[in-house]
Amino acid sequence: MPPADAIVLRDATADDAAAISALVIASTRRWIAPDCTDDGIAMLVDSMVPARIEERLREGHRHVVAEQVAPHHGTRIVGVAVLRLPSHLYHLFVADDMQRRGIARRLWQAVRYHAAPDAPVTVNASLHAVEAYRRLGFEAAGPARFERGLRFVPMTRAPR
Repeated sequence: MPPADAIVLRDATADDAAAISALVIASTRRWIAPDCTDDGIAMLVDSMVPARIEERLREGHRHVVAEQVAPHHGTRIVGVAVLRLPSHLYHLFVADDMQRRGIARRLWQAVRYHAAPDAPVTVNASLHAVEAYRRLGFEAAGPARFERGLRFVPMTRAPR
């Protein structure tokens, strides 16, 4: 059994879709929405509902969750990383109260080795997350962009 308040990484399942959805939608509304249009956020949130997460799981996207195991309180998903094969980091989210603990780095490390070994990994970073991605070894691949109501910075990380 993991130690008290341990963070355990594991592959996500369809049973996790609702919890993943709640986490990514809450984070999106807090950190991404202020830089985007209402229509852009509506489109983004629609892509984060449980049914869409289950669909991506069936399609073979690599999903890893960080689960907090707390005695007497059960478990809760506090982070998620999703890699769309062959090499696009689709999601990397950590619950607000669990940030700055190395969870994003652990999630990134858990999915990165599933990326195509000879291709750079790409991500469309929210303006708020650019520095976090830099700390993970990503570099801006161009200036900030505004497309379909969403503002982001395209970033890449060299192949492993």
